[in-house]
Amino acid sequence: MPMSLYAKPLRWAALALAAAVLCLYTPPNLPLCGYRFLTGHLCPLCGLTHAFFALAKGRVGEALRLNALSPLAVVMIVGTFFAAPRISRLWTPCLAAFATYGLWRIIAR
Repeated sequence: MPMSLYAKPLRWAALALAAAVLCLYTPPNLPLCGYRFLTGHLCPLCGLTHAFFALAKGRVGEALRLNALSPLAVVMIVGTFFAAPRISRLWTPCLAAFATYGLWRIIAR
């Protein structure tokens, strides 16, 4: 059988495994952001890892509090994982949104 026949189920299985790991595991509460460590300001991606874990556990409010663009980041990652053409066209506006959000987080503090 051709490999392309197995590609889609394998991608879904990998995505399900990643979601299960995120749901069952809680990240350590360590200051891992170098930008925040050096400047004291939140970067555009600060809180994103913890937000992914919160989203996997169904805690959307907590995820939005940690990083307001976390649902958008999940859509971007899933779109990349499946190479969806419609989602891949959204990368530039999504990156612009993260840049704008990051600047706002830096300036507002």
